[in-house]
Amino acid sequence: MAEPFKEVFNQASIERMASALAEVHPSFIASRFTVEALDGLSELELKERSLHLARCLRRYLPEDYSEALRIMMATLSTPLAMEDEPVWENDGSGLSGFVTMPFSDYVLLYGLEKFELSMAAMKEMTRRFSAEFAIRPFIERYEEEAMTLLAEWAEDECAHVRRLVSEGTRPRLPWGQRLKGFIEAPNKCLPLLEKLKDDETEYVRRSVANHLNDISKDHPDLTAEVCGRWLEQSTERRLRLVRHALRSNVKAAHLPSLAVLGYDAEHTRVVCSVLDTDRVVYGSGLTFSAEISNAAEKAVPFMLDFVIYHRKANGTLAPKVFKWRRGELSAGQTLRVSGKHSIRPITTRRYYEGEHRLAVLLNGVETPIGAFELVSVEEVVA
Repeated sequence: MAEPFKEVFNQASIERMASALAEVHPSFIASRFTVEALDGLSELELKERSLHLARCLRRYLPEDYSEALRIMMATLSTPLAMEDEPVWENDGSGLSGFVTMPFSDYVLLYGLEKFELSMAAMKEMTRRFSAEFAIRPFIERYEEEAMTLLAEWAEDECAHVRRLVSEGTRPRLPWGQRLKGFIEAPNKCLPLLEKLKDDETEYVRRSVANHLNDISKDHPDLTAEVCGRWLEQSTERRLRLVRHALRSNVKAAHLPSLAVLGYDAEHTRVVCSVLDTDRVVYGSGLTFSAEISNAAEKAVPFMLDFVIYHRKANGTLAPKVFKWRRGELSAGQTLRVSGKHSIRPITTRRYYEGEHRLAVLLNGVETPIGAFELVSVEEVVA
């Protein structure tokens, strides 16, 4: 079994960090730092480990913030070469990768009063490991100055820096501080995304897509509008970006987003649908089918999903969308599609006996199929 990811911070990596710091700054007491850094480490998760190490660094580096930064920066490797996906590993010439994450957390914890110095440090750090988490308090506190600087960074020669522009401003970055101002006013970030949407590196473009997907959680129509405009001059790269950006909207059957991707809700329809049974035994499954047609005079793509309205403990029904079939319908074509779904023990859902409902989604438009009763094996035997 693979080690938990948090083990990137372990005795070996901490000793490597301590040795590099002591080489640059002989007054750094590597042995005492290592003992303190390891104390209680096993009880912490990844992010907490990094913050713990940053606090330990504070006690063993010079009190002067600029001098502490200078020492940390002097331990870093040469900037990472850029490929589509970077490999955040130490190459032997200095520190890079996850072992440097506590350095950016040091900036996060102790550098907020030093905007210019801290931003310059994070720009260098992100060339070895992303500073997407540490930069967020600076954006929130110094929004105007930060956005001006990030607009310059969007044209930087280093793809890691360009990605930080998009990733660092994501309003709902996983594991990161939410940027409430950008959640409420996403237009503030759109000029940055415009600069990066055709970036030569997939790594950067994927960040732009994830940023737009964040925006879609609160402003689905705006995301669809931006993606539609970008596809007016469509390229394969832009189409791939847009598909990834609209994934949450598509899952939510957001009609404007589906229209951007070419799914015609006007001419496609469900002709009929059938649920093969109205009683399903827990541990088995249900089977169903639908006939769909295209009334247009040209071929159109279709996206067919099904929705199960699961019964909850309080008796209410909650929908869960499942992927079913993708394809193209010729002009005037009718297509019959069969489906099945197991209802059995899984770790992510608890099933409750009683009525459930089934529906289909064709290009975002929902059509009910019918209801079924979920019963236990014991009830069937009785």
